[in-house]
Amino acid sequence: MNKHKKILSIGLAAVFSTQSVLMPLASQVQPPYDETLYVTMDPYGEIKESSIVKIYNTDGNESLVDYGNYEKVINLTDHSQPVIGEDGSVTFTPEAGEKRFYFEGQTKTEKKELPWDITVSYRLNGVEKNAEELAGEKGLVEVNVDLKPNEGLSDFYKNNMTLMGSVVVDMDKNLSLEAEGAQVQTVGNLSTVVFFALPGEDGHYSIRIGTDDFKFSGVVFAMVPLTVSQLDKVKDLREAKETMEDSADAISDSLDVVLNTMDQMKNSIDNTSDGIRGLDKTRQIVADSKGTVYQNADDALTALDGLSQTLRPFYNHTENAKTALNDLRSQTNHLTEILSDLTPDLNDLQEGVRDLRDELKELQKLVNSPETAMKTQMVLKQLDKTQDHLNTLTNQQQTLAKELEQLAEILPQMVSLSGSLSASAQALGDEDLEDLLEDIKAEDLADSDEISSYLFNEKGYSVTEINALTNYLSSALGAGNIASPSSATNAATKTAIQAAAPLAQLLPQLAGSGAGLSDDMSKFLGLTKALLGDLYTEGNHINGATDGVIKTTDAVGKLCDTADDLIGNAEELNGILNRHHDEMLNTLTDMGKMTDSASRSIDSMNVFFRSLESQLKTVGNSLNGSTQKTLNGLADTLDIAGNGLDQTEVLRNAKDTIKNMIDDKWDEYTTEDTTLLSIDLEAKPVSMTSVKNPSPKSIQIILRTGEIKQDEEDKDRKVDEDFHPDGNVLHRIGNIFKNIFGFFTSIFK
Repeated sequence: MNKHKKILSIGLAAVFSTQSVLMPLASQVQPPYDETLYVTMDPYGEIKESSIVKIYNTDGNESLVDYGNYEKVINLTDHSQPVIGEDGSVTFTPEAGEKRFYFEGQTKTEKKELPWDITVSYRLNGVEKNAEELAGEKGLVEVNVDLKPNEGLSDFYKNNMTLMGSVVVDMDKNLSLEAEGAQVQTVGNLSTVVFFALPGEDGHYSIRIGTDDFKFSGVVFAMVPLTVSQLDKVKDLREAKETMEDSADAISDSLDVVLNTMDQMKNSIDNTSDGIRGLDKTRQIVADSKGTVYQNADDALTALDGLSQTLRPFYNHTENAKTALNDLRSQTNHLTEILSDLTPDLNDLQEGVRDLRDELKELQKLVNSPETAMKTQMVLKQLDKTQDHLNTLTNQQQTLAKELEQLAEILPQMVSLSGSLSASAQALGDEDLEDLLEDIKAEDLADSDEISSYLFNEKGYSVTEINALTNYLSSALGAGNIASPSSATNAATKTAIQAAAPLAQLLPQLAGSGAGLSDDMSKFLGLTKALLGDLYTEGNHINGATDGVIKTTDAVGKLCDTADDLIGNAEELNGILNRHHDEMLNTLTDMGKMTDSASRSIDSMNVFFRSLESQLKTVGNSLNGSTQKTLNGLADTLDIAGNGLDQTEVLRNAKDTIKNMIDDKWDEYTTEDTTLLSIDLEAKPVSMTSVKNPSPKSIQIILRTGEIKQDEEDKDRKVDEDFHPDGNVLHRIGNIFKNIFGFFTSIFK
């Protein structure tokens, strides 16, 4: 049995003492080294003392520099003394020929600096006991080991370190052994309880030992980096985990967007459903009122028929107006010619009347003269002369009367023609032309080609209509005047009528005056003859006759003045008609063509709308029924979709539940239960003494709790603080292994 103990002790000593101690490559700057932290704890897991052993491969370096906060530094290789610097450096100058250099630095390590906080507690037959009370006790002793990862460490110590614990029980001295959550391996009479903790993992392990005389060698822990080559797959697993986590987050975000969209769609679908049902109500209203609509359509079509019938005579009106305008112009020209011929006669008549008046006044003077007898012959000569003038005046008056009678016949015809022209112009509407002129002005069209193209392409006018409208529109736009043809015609006609009005008023007066003038002349001749007879008898009678003739000559003078005014007005009227004649003719022609085209267009519209009304009446019932079914089906579908979208919150809660469960599991296996998936197998070890040190080749932490024995000397071996190596290198290395061997063999005693 002792042989087995020695074999196990030698094996453990070899494992812990030679772990990661390999030949490094030589370096002239800083030689490679290994670090091992040894920690001795009391039976409860509280740290009693600790020290670090570092092994350097010198490879010809004359000096070694290490950094750390050491309480004491011990050279385990030769007799060279360390030089302690103020910056925490420790400098060694190894003796010549040393290829490996060992030294120990005693430290004051705290539990929070270790990857795990280790706590050990004890029970005896289910009752908590202190360790000191259990030595030599009989019963079921329960050893509880609790492991809790420390926070605040570097990522390497938090994610890369793993823990292995072991307890050796001699079954020849104990009755039973149970280890919940741990693995038990038995070699001969020795049973070893082994348990592991992955990076960042909590652990609770219960070791129950049935005994008649309890002794406990303590718990040995080893914390080492997880660098086994088979764990290379962990890196792939971690990357896969990160990819899955990112994908899960992306899916969650996408689902949030989808669910938010569904929330928004819910309101939109509800509103659309309400709108469709409202549209169906509107459809029903339209269906109920279609009879009235059809009746109104019939009334409108009838009105279009009436409008078309009303427009059809417009073309004839314009033709009549053109004929009347031409006749009016001809009559006016003829009137002007007559008045021109009348002018010399009026002048002669005026001259003769003035001469007659003067002669009559002379005759009166002669008659009233006291020398009547002496001047009888003179009076007779004067009367003869007066009679000659009266005869001439009578002839002139008769000619004038005939011409006035012709003028009296022409002027009423002119008045009638002017009235007809005005009525025709007033019958033509100008609203459409004004709108068309405004449109062309807004399009900034200038020449007749642009206007013709616009009327054909944009307004759909026929070639005939375009030819009729283009000249007028071009001239109207060029003159800066957008008045319609009808308004131009009305204006010209109004001017002509205004000029002809006084002439028309004078015509009856002139005609009557001409006839009256003939009577006056006849009376005048009779008075003259009476005057000649009375001259030889009584002078008083002559005076009375001459007074009457003088009054008649005054009336004739006034009539001549009126005739002069008549001639002036007639000439003005003729000028107005001649100036506007061509323009009014073109306007009337264009208006006639346009109204004729409008009438035909209205007829076409009437045919189209009657066909449309007939078709709507034919398909109305079928269309109404199909529309009703479609709207109701669509509304029902949207209602069902809206009810389905009411489950959006349920879907969101389910998504959140799944997401939270995934997150919890990831946290459980990456941050809470273990940080194994966060391991970085490519990370280099970090020195446990100072960040100033380069990365060591390997690190390991060895811990052991205190033994529980009854009145026996503590056999726990540790490196002698007063150890001073002597002899050759092999002898000193043998002493180191001897101390380590003693440390492990004491466990099994």
